[in-house]
Amino acid sequence: AIADTPSFIFLWVGDGVGLEQGRQCLKKWGFRRCEDICWVKTNKTNATPGLRHDSHSIFQHSKEHCLMGIKGTVRRSTDGHIIHANIDTDVIIAEEPSYGSTQKPEDMYRIIEHFALGRRRLELFGEDHNIRSGWLTVGKGLSSSNFNAEAYVRNFADKDGKVWQGGGGRNPPPDAPHLVKTTPDIEALRPKSPVKNQQQMQQQQSASISLTSNSANRRPAGNSPQNPTVLGLNQEGSSSNPSTPAAWASPMEAFRGREGMNMSSDDRMFDIYGYGSQANGEYLDFESHRPMNLM
Repeated sequence: AIADTPSFIFLWVGDGVGLEQGRQCLKKWGFRRCEDICWVKTNKTNATPGLRHDSHSIFQHSKEHCLMGIKGTVRRSTDGHIIHANIDTDVIIAEEPSYGSTQKPEDMYRIIEHFALGRRRLELFGEDHNIRSGWLTVGKGLSSSNFNAEAYVRNFADKDGKVWQGGGGRNPPPDAPHLVKTTPDIEALRPKSPVKNQQQMQQQQSASISLTSNSANRRPAGNSPQNPTVLGLNQEGSSSNPSTPAAWASPMEAFRGREGMNMSSDDRMFDIYGYGSQANGEYLDFESHRPMNLM
């Protein structure tokens, strides 16, 4: 109910059956799974006689998974003010905490903060060791609280006191006050996603023509003028940001969340590669629309 559009969720699911249950949970909450981050555990300081396992496991488990889900549409080619892709890897190698601890690797926070440029960060089921600057931590295991609703919302308001309300599938503009600000120098340094522009397509087309022009008996190449339909698969996708004006609201209206709103009945979900109801050559569907079965 409180998740904006677009927004991201990182859900620790453990291993084994938790992976399937986590996917069902994300779908129920209106998110689409688009990544799987794996924590490979070391035991240098907390060595044990053997790896722990339960009665449901076949192999001894030495890793945990964190599923990443997305609500809304974000494209790397047009929404660089919302996400920074290609910076971190999907594998964390870190020490396993002592038995019974729920503590996760601190690298997980850095991955989230590098990737998602929204400053409204919420951690659920947190404990005292989860408290981190820039995050709102909520959980029964917290020993104290200094939360102030008015002060919290003021951190995300513009000079006129308005906050980005979102909704309706509209992505926030680059100057939205709740986004991490960036500079041209930072953008020049960060990794870029490979995008096929028109010049690269023309070079591929010219190379294909030169390879096939000497043999009249060969079948037309994929990018040759005789077979132009293949070129349509590599055309640049359109922008995900509609031309409708941004939705803004007073600070406390945004703080109330979306308890009164219903989730969209549309079962289509989108990932960070711009996948919509129809896949094309540029944006791939990394997880097909299929019902999840629990064994």
